[in-house]
Amino acid sequence: MYRRGRRSAERSARAWFDGQPTWPLRRRILLFAPLALTYVLGVALVFRLHPPQFGGENHFVLLADGWLHGHLSLEHAPADTGDYTWYQGRWYVAFPPLPAVLLLPIVAVFNPVNQVRLGLLFSVGLGVVNIWLMLQVLLRFRRENGAALSSPAVVWLLVFFALGTETLNVTMDGRVWFLAHVVATTFLLLHLGEAFGARRGWLAGLWLGLAALARATTLFALPLFVLLVVARERGTRGAMARQLGGFGAALALSVAGMLLYNQARFGSPTNFGYAAMLVQGSANLHTYGQFSPHFLPRNAWHMGVQPPTVLHGFPYLAFDPFGVGILWTMPALAFAFFAFRRRERRWLAGALLAGCLPPISLLLLYFNTGWVQFGNRFFMDVLPLAVLLAALGMRPKPGWAEKLLILLSVLVNIWGGYVLYTQLVT
Repeated sequence: MYRRGRRSAERSARAWFDGQPTWPLRRRILLFAPLALTYVLGVALVFRLHPPQFGGENHFVLLADGWLHGHLSLEHAPADTGDYTWYQGRWYVAFPPLPAVLLLPIVAVFNPVNQVRLGLLFSVGLGVVNIWLMLQVLLRFRRENGAALSSPAVVWLLVFFALGTETLNVTMDGRVWFLAHVVATTFLLLHLGEAFGARRGWLAGLWLGLAALARATTLFALPLFVLLVVARERGTRGAMARQLGGFGAALALSVAGMLLYNQARFGSPTNFGYAAMLVQGSANLHTYGQFSPHFLPRNAWHMGVQPPTVLHGFPYLAFDPFGVGILWTMPALAFAFFAFRRRERRWLAGALLAGCLPPISLLLLYFNTGWVQFGNRFFMDVLPLAVLLAALGMRPKPGWAEKLLILLSVLVNIWGGYVLYTQLVT
């Protein structure tokens, strides 16, 4: 009976991956648990180093509280009006609303006076979920058309994602801007899990549409799924049409939902509330618009090039609050440049790159860089895809170069968190 029960459990675990042979559940838990514990210990350290009163408020918590009082706006005027939108005598949160939707039951139970703590704990809890989801994505990805990764590669890549990328410090922040990235990453990972799994178009579209309701730019990662479906179903046009039709319909529903939300708030489906937002850098926003080539040189510098600054005393290095370039903060991403070296994987590398480029292009034209931050938080909108690109550029079994750059990435991000919470966050 014990053996039958064990075999049944293993079959259930495999069913999560559409019947594909993969790691047993126990092995996945043994990898996931230490990383999850690291996040729990990390948030405890954040509470100790810098009790989470920074930023004063969490916009999504206040928005959820407003909804519970029957308003699409806030119930009360915020103490700090930064990044709020004033419209017809009420204060609104212009950002896409999904994080507030997820926070509704928490805000309904707990007093929103603890909003910063609620936001941080929710962020870390969801960050732990994201570690698990990334593990599932990696295991599915290793089965995708020759994109085989050894078991050690999966371990190293998951450590890189959880501790060696912007994921760590964004998750440990919990403020409104960072929380939106954590929520978007959750649904982007669910989208990737479907893209490299059963590829049900409606479900892949649902997950990507929900990601866009947290971070709108993630919507433009859609070429990845389209190219994967075209590559798999090119001999069966009916199946291709069904998958892409369901995918497009689900995305259209999410876009329609956002437009209806705008209509209900601001009387126009195309008014997202950003033009009236009280935001740092609003002079540039009003002069050049929300997206403009004027911002390209500055954003490209801070996203890709900006180095740390040297200090004369401990911790000897600091970072520009506008953000340090991604190859300084996540050096293992450099392997993405080698993703096309194997001919049999070039189509997959091309599909991943096609999913990364549209969101990055928009972000490079955006009117601000994401201030205040350690690395470049906007890169979170494509980070899971970039990690998979880096995986294609690595050797199937990691060697000393892969391990060294991943360990360096981990040390850099731990150092960045220390500097952020002891020197910059007030």
